[in-house]
Amino acid sequence: MSPEAITAVSSVLTTLVIGATAVAAVVQLRHMRTGNAIEAVLSFRAILEDDEHRAATRLLRSGALSRAFDDPLFLQYLYRVSNRLPFEDIPQEYVDLAQAAVSIGNAFELIGGMVRNRIAPAHLFLQNYWWVVENSWTQLQDWVAMARDYTGNQGLFEDFEFLTVAARKWAKEHPNSYARGVARIPLVNRFPLDRQPWYREERP
Repeated sequence: MSPEAITAVSSVLTTLVIGATAVAAVVQLRHMRTGNAIEAVLSFRAILEDDEHRAATRLLRSGALSRAFDDPLFLQYLYRVSNRLPFEDIPQEYVDLAQAAVSIGNAFELIGGMVRNRIAPAHLFLQNYWWVVENSWTQLQDWVAMARDYTGNQGLFEDFEFLTVAARKWAKEHPNSYARGVARIPLVNRFPLDRQPWYREERP
């Protein structure tokens, strides 16, 4: 084989090796990104399902926050707390409500920031938790509006707001998240509501 042929073959082999190395690097990078994405979503799940978050969610779902807004004492407490002013003789119930609101708001603020900055893929989180985000924002939107007004900071919980907008868009674009082209399992409710004697009382 002539020197020219050897040089040509060497060049081709070098190109192939470089190409294979690049492909391997891309595959490895994808695996790393997938692993990081899964780890991020699992960490979100841990946040949303820990004891503190569950307790705060139960408290807000009880309607206690909405009822507390009717008490001027609660609003005064929130104003003073928001502006780091001292406040005494406040019922423990109001302290617990404020802490619950802050806890839930901070959780979704953290998640929203990571999704907005693409540290975690939005679709993986929203597919499973869009309705949790929507419900939590609905429960806290009056509190967020109050906090922004009382502090003069319109940037409070803006990543929570961003996440809610994304959740609502996801729900609108994915009314049914079942996999396309996959057969469904026929289900029949053996306990229909119209046969339940208690349903007449429950029905709005």
